[in-house]
Amino acid sequence: MRIWDINPADQTVIDPDGRDCPLDPMSGQPKVPGNAMTEFPPATGENEAAKVIDGAWQVVPDWRGHVYWLADGSRHEITELGVEPPTDALGEAPPEPIADAAMKAIARVNAGYTQAMATILVEYPDAETLSFDKQEREARTWSEWQENGGIEPATPYLDAMLDERPIGKGELVTRILAKADAFVAAHGAATGRRQRLEDEIGGALLDEDRGKLESISW
Repeated sequence: MRIWDINPADQTVIDPDGRDCPLDPMSGQPKVPGNAMTEFPPATGENEAAKVIDGAWQVVPDWRGHVYWLADGSRHEITELGVEPPTDALGEAPPEPIADAAMKAIARVNAGYTQAMATILVEYPDAETLSFDKQEREARTWSEWQENGGIEPATPYLDAMLDERPIGKGELVTRILAKADAFVAAHGAATGRRQRLEDEIGGALLDEDRGKLESISW
């Protein structure tokens, strides 16, 4: 006599081949354990399992371990018998919303721009950068006076710098203006690049060109 042991956790057959029923040591007759069936379990197909329900075999869906996604991007894994994937389940993660792809592209561009600005300013402490406009304004005013004549303009900031920097005023002005021109050129180029890439992102978003959005970087 064959019996089929039942898994107490989920009521499915442990071994589809079953085993010989043990005998009662006193009577020598088959003694069916309480967690076993004497009926052969029914045949099952893909994603099906034979389960004992109310003392009888039934074939139920078995998608345990199956992973699926929904359109909102949420990931799900089936862990219980009798549960099937919903009709709108996806076999792989859906692409992110194109607006999210655009935001990521903007973040990449802005990060690159920030790094470019940091590279330009790396040799200057933050406190000194606050004086750039004043340095340049006084230097240009003094340089124009040198060229055009007239009353010498007041340059209190430059004069204070010269108190601690033993170089001529003309040399200081020349250096300040050279750095100012270089800074303006580099800053302007980086800003123009950022704005160009921003325009490209806007165009790709309008065209719903996901590949273009994913390729845009600093």
